[in-house]
Amino acid sequence: MDIVEWDGYHVAIIRLPGMHRLLSSAIMNGGMHQSDTVVIKQVMKGYDHVSPENDLRKTVSALGLPEHTVGLMTAAFLPKALTHRVDSYGHVKVATVVSAGVCNAVVAGELIPNVEGRVKEKIYRAGTINMVCVLDRPLSDEGLVNAIMTMSEAKAAGLRDEGIDGTGTTSDAIVLATPFGDGARYAGTATEEGICLSRSIRAALASSIRGNGDRPRQRDLLELLEEEGVSRDDLWQVALGLYVPCPSWEIEDLRSRFMARLDLYRDDVNVNAMVAAAVLLEREGRLGRLAVLDAEGFASDPVHLVADEMLGLQLSEYIAGTRGMFEFTRYDRKKPGVLSRLGPFLDDIVASLVGGIMSAIYTELLEGDR
Repeated sequence: MDIVEWDGYHVAIIRLPGMHRLLSSAIMNGGMHQSDTVVIKQVMKGYDHVSPENDLRKTVSALGLPEHTVGLMTAAFLPKALTHRVDSYGHVKVATVVSAGVCNAVVAGELIPNVEGRVKEKIYRAGTINMVCVLDRPLSDEGLVNAIMTMSEAKAAGLRDEGIDGTGTTSDAIVLATPFGDGARYAGTATEEGICLSRSIRAALASSIRGNGDRPRQRDLLELLEEEGVSRDDLWQVALGLYVPCPSWEIEDLRSRFMARLDLYRDDVNVNAMVAAAVLLEREGRLGRLAVLDAEGFASDPVHLVADEMLGLQLSEYIAGTRGMFEFTRYDRKKPGVLSRLGPFLDDIVASLVGGIMSAIYTELLEGDR
């Protein structure tokens, strides 16, 4: 495999040991094909060529490569993102090449987040996982399809290994090459072919993600709540919901203090950890993954579920001591604003965050009035 520069960008050239059968979703010469060459062309972020296939053909021709070359594209910086490895299992050997850009990773079937406006932003950001695997054993047609399925499952597992919230990106491509001849009909996760492919892909994907600097960015408490549809303004509206006006206090000053404390706690590992715990428990509960409580039971917020209150009490006490716990209880009972539509763990953690902050602000203001 070589990486060459062309027209200001890099092109990876993968030369196979002779002509192979290829099954792929490639831009150029995709589908069922015969070739001994695969290229991955780096393009600019935001690339939007009217005919990417023709663009690839021009590059392939300029580099003197054969017309039967299979062509892929990526916006990832190939010198850092491209990974090549050879693995074996049992009697099977596979060579794997991966280039991974995962900034637009998504979970299959869940493209639309809480806020519609973020959908296009996420889908159209540059990012592609290209996987090229060269197996040393022939496969039948159904075996090729089975192997493609296994490779896709391995990619999803590899993303999970690296903490990436997605099963792939919105523009992934896959190439599987095998020798000609009668081959195995099966290449699933229990076969030597499937195990070899899966292990190689997971390792190569991890290396590519790390090399490209695409490890998942840490998300603080406000970003986690935002993902659940709770904005900073929602938090302030919850706070206002139970505020009893005081003539000597100005609302704008209260809001400024509230927002300042939110920003302060974004840098507090303990507050972040408790909010993250509540968000994760909420997501598990919605999916019915909490032991002894199915999804329907979780949604009803049963009285015997007290872990949510326990977490809320701990956070409010951490922020404002005993006074914070009392204020948390007040918000939890009345459920103003967004609290009324949140699930068991989310409503308590938001109530405790808001209640604790407001209690701390009240104490600060009252002590200042003395």
